[in-house]
Amino acid sequence: MSRSLNLLRKSVIILAGITLLSSGTAALAQAGPTTVNGITTQTASASDAFPGLRGFLNMPQAERSQINVYYVLRVKHVDPATVHISLTSEGKTIPLTLQSDGRISPLPTRDQLNGGATVSISGPESASVAMKLHVYSTQPLARTYDAVGLAKGVKQGNAAMVKIAGALALMLPKLDRVYFVGGGDAVCELSNGQKVPLPRTTQKGEYPIGTSYFVPSEISGALKINLSAQPSQVHFDNTPK
Repeated sequence: MSRSLNLLRKSVIILAGITLLSSGTAALAQAGPTTVNGITTQTASASDAFPGLRGFLNMPQAERSQINVYYVLRVKHVDPATVHISLTSEGKTIPLTLQSDGRISPLPTRDQLNGGATVSISGPESASVAMKLHVYSTQPLARTYDAVGLAKGVKQGNAAMVKIAGALALMLPKLDRVYFVGGGDAVCELSNGQKVPLPRTTQKGEYPIGTSYFVPSEISGALKINLSAQPSQVHFDNTPK
């Protein structure tokens, strides 16, 4: 599974559309995969398998009050159900689930990452995988959002990216907006009482066409975002791709 082990060999991670390699690349390459009956398995430290997660979780809560992260595993060339991931910590092995959108759950805790937990991935040799990190709002999924909190989340997200990516953060486009996936129409209430319709994506890309988004720097006095439907995801990101 030479291509399938990109996750643990290179620790591929995409931040705001930029592919980065974690600093643990050399160590992972030395680990080497094993193949039995066409199924390849490789093990690495959890902090290398989920690059940036330990740095994020070690940040003070006050610095990430409006944001959280999750990791999506993109599997190609094989049925995603044939790729398996597990976490081993303090002698116990826990299967990690790939949800329907590719999200990995549960993620290692800070104590597990700091305590030397490992992650194993296995699957057919023909598989190809890559990991993507998403930054999302900690506000509950609803039809109304605190715009001030979302604006704060954009700033926290950029600060977190610096800690997650280190020097490579200079290569990353700055987060500047919030996408309400599946939220329908969106209207922003301003401090002067006005209501401003929010723009929607017009091209196919990371987000479905018609996804409403909020750019705090472009709307002065934003207080509240009202949606016509409850979104399934609320992501911090940048210009539609």
